[in-house]
Amino acid sequence: MAGYQRFVAYVYEYRKGKKDSSSGYVRVEARDRRCLIEVHLRCVGLEPGSRCRVYGFVRREGLMDGILIGSCVTGREQIECVLETETENIGNMGKNLRDLGGMLLISDAGGFWGTEWDDQSIRPENFREWKKEKTELQKKSEKTGIEKAGAEDQKNQKEADKIMTVEEVPEEEEGISARMINQEAKKVPQEDRVVPEENELEVSEAGHPHLGHPHPGPVPRPPEPPCPGQLHPGPRPPEPPRPGHPHPGPRPPRPPHPALGIPYDPFNDGQFTDCRKIKPSDCSTLCRKNGCFCNNRFVMYGYQNFGHLLLCRNHRGQYILGVPGSYSQQERFMANMFGFPYFRESPEIHIPGGKGGYWYCFINV
Repeated sequence: MAGYQRFVAYVYEYRKGKKDSSSGYVRVEARDRRCLIEVHLRCVGLEPGSRCRVYGFVRREGLMDGILIGSCVTGREQIECVLETETENIGNMGKNLRDLGGMLLISDAGGFWGTEWDDQSIRPENFREWKKEKTELQKKSEKTGIEKAGAEDQKNQKEADKIMTVEEVPEEEEGISARMINQEAKKVPQEDRVVPEENELEVSEAGHPHLGHPHPGPVPRPPEPPCPGQLHPGPRPPEPPRPGHPHPGPRPPRPPHPALGIPYDPFNDGQFTDCRKIKPSDCSTLCRKNGCFCNNRFVMYGYQNFGHLLLCRNHRGQYILGVPGSYSQQERFMANMFGFPYFRESPEIHIPGGKGGYWYCFINV
């Protein structure tokens, strides 16, 4: 198809400037003028909530000039996002997808990941963000705007100084004003004034009464002590159960999970118990939090090849979800990618010339 390009590039983490283990991959799909970039990384120890910027880089003068394509927020030990840009104008910097030498991901927490497809090494110290240079017209308009802003600030400051200036008032005028206020106060009718009686008391915040102030209300009387021989009323004791009506006890604990699937023991060593063969549709029945496994391509791949998934418990009572498959470096990479970091060999999974078993992870039930 003309104008169509698609490829996958593996992404590696760089620690202290050196290339470390693989963390995942990016999928780039360019169709005509539209370019989609999918990021799928698994990063052990990565904290959620940190901003991660995604760059495409071009090599110039021995350096890697990064073109900002977009950014996303990290999840718990993962980075998942989809970004879109123009194939012939990556990040609005006028560069074509063919001009890129690779991609870089940099988090605010200090993480650095990279992939290259020009067969040249990545050196984090050679990275610099490529920002678009401003034209002379933009610089001139910015300079004019700064000058206008400065003139406005000076004008506003003068008006503020003018408002803050207070003229002095002669003492005679102040005295006249005071006398006028006192005369106006004398015009208030006597019946509108509140005159406290001599025998009224006011209780201060400290609890001491003061003469000459209104009382806020009646003083509550203290509770009377019980008469001799009379018991003070207290809370009633619980009534004993009636004959023929036993006291309801605590409810029995619910079973850990419904009887899903078919009982099955693929290990025969007692370390994993209550094992059952289940289907992908049973994952959402166990718990809504595990419903995402139903759309997991790694889960569906194992289910299509072997016809079942595995649900077990370990000796601590933790539940595990197992996907049948083989052990190899490529399979290990894919299993880690989709959240299944552990493997246990099983004689029930037959792989010609290889090691068969289950890739598994812990789930909440």
